[in-house]
Amino acid sequence: MAISNLTNSYAYSQFFEPVSVLLGLCRNRHACPELPDARWIELGVCRSLLDPMSGRGFLQQYSPFFETMPSTGLFFEALKSRRRLGLCQELGALLCDKLRSTLPDPLAAFEELKNFDVHAGDGHWHGAAAHDPRRDGRKWPVGHLYTLNLRCHAMNHMEMADEEDRKHEHDMRALKRQSLEALRQGAPKGRKVLIAWDSACIDFEQWEHWKKRGGVYFLTRAKSNMACAVLKDLPVDSGNPVNGGVFEDCLVKSASGITLRRIRCEDPATGQVHTILTNERSLPPGLLAQIYRMRWDVEKVFDQFKNSLKEQKAWASSATAKTMQAHFLCLTHNLMLLMEHHFENTCKVTNTAEKARREKRFLELKEASAKAGRKVSSVYEHVKRFTKRSLKFIRCLRTHLFLEKPLAEVAAYLANLYQHL
Repeated sequence: MAISNLTNSYAYSQFFEPVSVLLGLCRNRHACPELPDARWIELGVCRSLLDPMSGRGFLQQYSPFFETMPSTGLFFEALKSRRRLGLCQELGALLCDKLRSTLPDPLAAFEELKNFDVHAGDGHWHGAAAHDPRRDGRKWPVGHLYTLNLRCHAMNHMEMADEEDRKHEHDMRALKRQSLEALRQGAPKGRKVLIAWDSACIDFEQWEHWKKRGGVYFLTRAKSNMACAVLKDLPVDSGNPVNGGVFEDCLVKSASGITLRRIRCEDPATGQVHTILTNERSLPPGLLAQIYRMRWDVEKVFDQFKNSLKEQKAWASSATAKTMQAHFLCLTHNLMLLMEHHFENTCKVTNTAEKARREKRFLELKEASAKAGRKVSSVYEHVKRFTKRSLKFIRCLRTHLFLEKPLAEVAAYLANLYQHL
């Protein structure tokens, strides 16, 4: 299903090329002459990517760039379509598969993880829609649960929070609504799934159920008031550079009688002690501790949603529309990853200035930790990548999405942004 803009923009064609390939594989396709599925996906992603405005403002401002633009009524009706939501979900899953097979995997350096899918998860909240009804005298924010694949950085929408919960719904309550298939996120049978979540996910009995029934393991930080009885100390291989900073690895029993693994390590920069809890027992403790540190990547993507893409409120009032918006944000993030990968590998344009700053920060970390007598895990050496797309990249994409310029010129413009501005 070909993309449908009339601008002859090479940047637009390259950006949406994965959609044109994958959309034909989706079962929820339907021939709609008024608003074809390919156009709908393009419109949703464009609205997520371009400067924020109301739905009406978006349609009015960008209608010159499309052969036809749906009416305001049709656009908002499409947002309520459960079929189109199913299409977004299917396309999102296919796009995540493409990222897994296309983008580099820094965790591939660790043989111990070869049979694991590794994700970070958390909830993210933004403002209510303009026409949301007031409840108890106010409009309530909208929450969603997302996961980020730590191998390829593919973003996935998992669940919308319960709108009837007047306060922010607890993450664990929403997680319990997930099927094992949803938690495994397409992992083949026999492959283990490790999910790093903040301490809102603590429910050790549920962890045990997911582990035994579906091979899903959890990893989190212990709460400060949590008391666990030590059952057995486990040896820490200090010769393994992955374990730098780890000074305790043991089995403990929770107050509810569940056996867990507790890992204690110190932050190489500050010396602060972190206590990690997990129901996974085979991986090196330092590797598990660093995977939890990488959980911060999902927070950086939330920052990208809120501050770089300015998505700070819901587009419409229905639960279907709010969920579709979350899927469009994930599609936008994942398409930007592929576009950035194209610029780096085909056009040879990389953000060298930011890479240099990142390398400088890492050298400063090593020097400071050495002075303090602390060890830096070797995971820091292997996992070096941008945790979100830079504003320079996003601005370049916004600028050229509707300009009829060859990709070589777009790449030259982006290279100049990276180097000089």
